Amino acid sequence: MADWQRLSVRDGRRAPVELSAGFSPPATIALVHWLEGAFGYRDSFAGVRNKLIIDVALAVNTAVNTRNYQTQPMRQLLNEVERDDDLMLDVLDAVLHLGNLHTSTVAELRTILRQAFSIWTVADTGIALERRVSDQLHDAYRDVTSGQDETSKNLQEAWTQLYGLTPDPSDAWDHAIKALETVLVPLVAPNNKRATLGTVIAELQKEPDGVQFGLGTTADLARTLRFAWPNPDRHGGNENRTPLAREAAAVVHLAIAVVEWRRQGVICSSNV
Repeated sequence: MADWQRLSVRDGRRAPVELSAGFSPPATIALVHWLEGAFGYRDSFAGVRNKLIIDVALAVNTAVNTRNYQTQPMRQLLNEVERDDDLMLDVLDAVLHLGNLHTSTVAELRTILRQAFSIWTVADTGIALERRVSDQLHDAYRDVTSGQDETSKNLQEAWTQLYGLTPDPSDAWDHAIKALETVLVPLVAPNNKRATLGTVIAELQKEPDGVQFGLGTTADLARTLRFAWPNPDRHGGNENRTPLAREAAAVVHLAIAVVEWRRQGVICSSNV
């Protein structure tokens, strides 16, 4: 089903479906059905998870009346999400975060969103929604964040702030810089406890003997890192403006590439 295309699309009678930020009526029906399952509606053993329903309603600021004996809290909440795509996204995100869901339930939501041609998918963590990106970029991100080190954690936070449901381009840029600093400062300025990415760039421009860049000179690497430094509204930047989402995306993608270069030895110590 994941790779299936409608026959009318395959034979050229209908244009391919574009990714969408909203949900068609069939997608809404499928997502409501998934929410019912996540809320325990069809669980004959444990029953409906009313505490989760109330917690989610509180998190998304939607009132449910537990004393309304004609319409149960779950149905009250689902009636609202059926009419509001933005609320649907918030509720899906909150259920992932608060629900402590089984991996198969999370996987089911990921499949529904893919089949619905949504721009949204479930993050690798399984506890949030994020925007879909190309498989190549996602694979590169997954590779460089597979560890538990500070560099990986900063890249994960940068990714979340870039592609999450409530993006913050400036914070994404900041965490991309932190990831670059944690991976490059120990190599380029190991004795400088106050070193920043700006320090790293300045040192690389001097073409130090102890650092090697496999794609050119260290000065070339410094010029590349200049695209990430500084964040235009922080780190001493003089523009005093919030970066655009596309600018922050470019910096986060650059950080992923540079971290990968470092880990693969493209950037390395020439003294080893």
